[in-house]
Amino acid sequence: MKSYTGALFNSGPVERLLDLAARCQESSGASPLDDDLRRFIRIVENSNAAHWACPISTVAALLEFVGDVVDGDSAPFVPAEFQKRLLRVADGVGGGEYLRTLAGIIRILAQGPVADYAELPMAAWEARVLFPRLGGFGANWIYDGEYSSIEESVRAAVDSEHPYCPEFLSPLAAEAQTALVLFPEQESFRVNISEQIPWASIASVRELLGLINDHMRHEH
Repeated sequence: MKSYTGALFNSGPVERLLDLAARCQESSGASPLDDDLRRFIRIVENSNAAHWACPISTVAALLEFVGDVVDGDSAPFVPAEFQKRLLRVADGVGGGEYLRTLAGIIRILAQGPVADYAELPMAAWEARVLFPRLGGFGANWIYDGEYSSIEESVRAAVDSEHPYCPEFLSPLAAEAQTALVLFPEQESFRVNISEQIPWASIASVRELLGLINDHMRHEH
């Protein structure tokens, strides 16, 4: 299959949803598929950019389309690895039927209100999607123990990027502010952010944000 056609199966929403389905299957019921589908819907519906690029109705249509392709005359051209993963997740159900069923479930779930974080806390995969820079900051500047404080870590990170730090700092600051606004209470912050990004607490993220803002005010 040509690479630009194979991308339909190897990247994008179809692949993401198949990955989520596999993860839920491997959890032996600890992570219900409906919950992760609602999280997927929440990501798209809460992001104007994601909704603009690929709304949930289009995601469901893609699933149905791929299901029809898998069952149709073009099935031999579907990437073999995708076929294997699909059959493994479908677990005895036909691959095309599974994808069409998944599309129907998503349509039903999307008709309801977007799940609140108090009702459906953030999963680790969701935090990686929504807060990649907060997570990456810990991996790159905190967890190895080279710096003894958040302040030292932030200053080292800033120094490594200056004078081009606006491109690095602006999305990091945006994620920090978003986390603080979404989860202003200690317990909600812990459940949704700290459990997924261990270095992040309300205090540490506030300190990070303050240091970034201070640098941008005085150095740019």
